[in-house]
Amino acid sequence: MKLFVVALALVAVSYAEGACVDTSSSCTSWDRRGLCKTNRYVKRMCPLTCGICTPGPTTAPPPTQPPPPMPSINPIGSCGKPQVQLSRVIAGDDAKKGAWPWQILMMFNGRPGCGGSIIANRWIVTAAHCVDRRENQPYSFKVRVGEHDRNFDEDSEVDMQVEKVFMHEQYNRRNLNNDIALFKLKKPILFGKYVQPVCLPEADVKPGHECYITGWGKIKHPGSMHSYLQQAKMPAVSNAVCDAKNYRSIGIHVTDNMICGGDGGKTRISGCHGDSGGPYVCKVNGRWELHGDVSHGSSTCSSKASYTVFARTTYFKRWIESKIRKYGM
Repeated sequence: MKLFVVALALVAVSYAEGACVDTSSSCTSWDRRGLCKTNRYVKRMCPLTCGICTPGPTTAPPPTQPPPPMPSINPIGSCGKPQVQLSRVIAGDDAKKGAWPWQILMMFNGRPGCGGSIIANRWIVTAAHCVDRRENQPYSFKVRVGEHDRNFDEDSEVDMQVEKVFMHEQYNRRNLNNDIALFKLKKPILFGKYVQPVCLPEADVKPGHECYITGWGKIKHPGSMHSYLQQAKMPAVSNAVCDAKNYRSIGIHVTDNMICGGDGGKTRISGCHGDSGGPYVCKVNGRWELHGDVSHGSSTCSSKASYTVFARTTYFKRWIESKIRKYGM
């Protein structure tokens, strides 16, 4: 009974002071659901919408100001332009050191596993399945930048401690929908010849666009992660073509938040274990853009069985930018 009296008193005070204004952005929604008639909290937060008071001539709330624009993650000219020229690629091949300077090697408790891409000096894009059930253990993750040969110290490698892990809230481990995650690093990456960010895309590329997959994943199955960073051409494929092949062979539908790459089995080129989370990049208007992170494909890494599937970056661009806006560059 005391709580009931206090609630009514609070409502009465808000009216007596002339503040006949709603103090919640949910008032209209609550009113539609009939909560103005039954819920004391709603009445207290929404006296105007609930019709409990009458606004005076000076009670209109001041106009809300739009949030300040977020600085561009990658201003034009500052991303997607390696200082090392890409070597000619015919099929899957060892990458030239520095040709893909946004590529990172993810370390969990000191052991290498997935890949990822630098998009800003403290932000990395990778796959949700690489951090699944570990998102509350940022101290266990490190990101190695400037890596090329995993078995040899080339003086360009730096290990960066992860500060926060953000796995997409709607990630579905059963059908691999929303297979994307972000790392925020404790300290900024120092960019140089072998370490640079990749650009976020402005729009999707069309099927047939020449794109590349890179990573230290297995080059045959069974096998183990490769020593040298690998690169391979992998043209973009329409979702309809990809789904027709993949669902028949691996039982996973291709959704709008996925993008596929491959040649349908004409070559052996395919993403494989160890490539997960790594970049799928396409050159657009002279800059390399990140169009996906490696998600899934054939369990035996067979290009004949399935196309390689990536989480589509354009679909998640607003999600990425919202995290950076909230937690800072």
